Order: sequence, then structure tokens, then C-alpha cells
Amino acid sequence: MPHQISPPSAPAMIVKSSTPSGVPPTQEEISSLMDTAFTAQTSQQSLDAAYALTTLLINSVGFRAFRLYGILDGIRKAAADKKDGSRRESAMNLLGALFERMPPAQRISEVNFLIQDGGVLNLALDALSDKGNVVRESAQYALDALFSCLSPEAMVVALLPALSRYLGKRSGKWQGTVGAYERIARMADKAKIGTAIKEEESLKDLLRESIGKKLAGLIPVVDSGMHDLKAE
Repeated sequence: MPHQISPPSAPAMIVKSSTPSGVPPTQEEISSLMDTAFTAQTSQQSLDAAYALTTLLINSVGFRAFRLYGILDGIRKAAADKKDGSRRESAMNLLGALFERMPPAQRISEVNFLIQDGGVLNLALDALSDKGNVVRESAQYALDALFSCLSPEAMVVALLPALSRYLGKRSGKWQGTVGAYERIARMADKAKIGTAIKEEESLKDLLRESIGKKLAGLIPVVDSGMHDLKAE
């Protein structure tokens, strides 16, 4: 089913306290929500469980939960499950919810998603080539959610290097490669001079300057990819 960022259904809404409690959830609470996401009968139920998990993390221990409970490792394992498309879709739903909600609440989570242990961006890019349409839709949702929520600084120091690493590997499918190029193009579009408020234009200046500095390294990657890609 098509995915919306911040769907309107009640279970998906965040109920965020003004101050996170700092009290760690139990492993049973985390496992229950992840199991619900992975075994849900519908895409929306899976997404609702993913949002519920994200809300629990934001209101308690935040990004620390990724290592404490092995959340990202669990998503990696499900995303690589070649026999079960519903688990692969649910992995993308979980990524999408985390990508959408965690960075605005805790910017340090951008490190978890894009840098630490190689990040998890590659999971969503790889899923763009999945045989299942719902998996591809969920992967697209996750990528769009991440891009829309990243800070300009994270785009420069984390997203752009992660995309370059992905494009530098030769084992990826062409759909993921196209997806990576599209993100670079969107970064360039985002940096275009416009008529936004002064603060936004200052952030665009940062993007333009940083992309310009990295352009020399990007040109060989893009040039090589353009020769390797199919017509699509």
C-alpha cells in the first residue's frame, strides 16, 4: 500500500512527554512491538507498531536503545530475509518510522542511521530492487522520510558520504544505484539559491559550500555509475 509520512491513524500518533523519562523499557516491551511489526496482517498495522516503538524510544532512552536492544541488528536481519517478503516490508516500515521521528527528536540518531557500523541507509536502497511491490514502496517511504528530516549538517557529513560509499560498491542492484543518485540530485536541488527566509538561505549556503568541496570526489563516482547503469 502507498505510504504516507505521519499517517493520520490514531495508533501512529506520537504522545511525547516534554521530558523523556530516561527509564529503559523492558526487553519484553521492545520485542513485543517489533514482533507485532513483523507479524502484522496489514501494512498499516505494521507501520502503527513501528510508530509505537519509535514513540517508546523517544520518551525513554532514545538512540541508546539501538544498541541496548539490538533494534537495528534486528532490522538488518529481517531486511535480508529472502524467504519472507512481509518481514522485509516490515523492516522498511520500522526504518521509515525511525527515520521520520528520531532525527527531529535526537539529532545524534543521524549518526546511528548513517555512520555507526556502516549505517542502515543501504538496507533501504537495496530494497528498491525487491521483487515485492510493497517492499519497494516501504523502502521509498523510508528514504523519503529520512531525507525530509535530516539536518543540513547531517546531509553533508553523513548522508553524502554514505551515498558515495553505496555507489562505490559494485555488488548493488541498479535500482538502488538510481535511488542513491536521486538523493544526490535532491541535495543539489535543496541547495539552490531561492527566496527563503535568511536562516534557510544560510543553511543552503552551507550545503552549496560543502557539496562544492566534495564535488571532485563525486565526479568519478557519478561518471562510473552512468556508464554502468541500464537505460533506466
